[in-house]
Amino acid sequence: MRKFFALLIIFLSFHVSAEAKHSSCAFIFSKNIAEKILLITLDEIGTIKVNGDPVGSDALANYIQERLFKSYLGTGEMHSKIKLVKTSADVPDMLSEAVIKEIKDGQHKALISVCLQKYKKTFDILDKKKQEKLEKQFPVLFQTDFN
Repeated sequence: MRKFFALLIIFLSFHVSAEAKHSSCAFIFSKNIAEKILLITLDEIGTIKVNGDPVGSDALANYIQERLFKSYLGTGEMHSKIKLVKTSADVPDMLSEAVIKEIKDGQHKALISVCLQKYKKTFDILDKKKQEKLEKQFPVLFQTDFN
């Protein structure tokens, strides 16, 4: 009877261990495919927040460049995409257009930083194959629709 319980305990411990490994693999897998979004919110009075942090309109391009590039330096990856959300229908088009221009400037600055870090060259000097590789690896740097 003791041998039976000992075998049962051993069997259950292997089963629990296998389940734990399976669960952690599923978590890691789902974590890798989750999107990391740089969320920019804009209200009708011109307040800009990036993932909840207030940012001045004159500093937005540099802030975006810094966030994208630091993410790349830390993990080798970047955000999946940038999303611009107007908190009200009363946000003037001129204001949202100015923010989109700043976003694009930030993307361009981050692209320059990544290219110089990786290849010691700017994007426009790289050969077509390296440019395509960067576009595939970091689509957020080439994103044009922010909705």
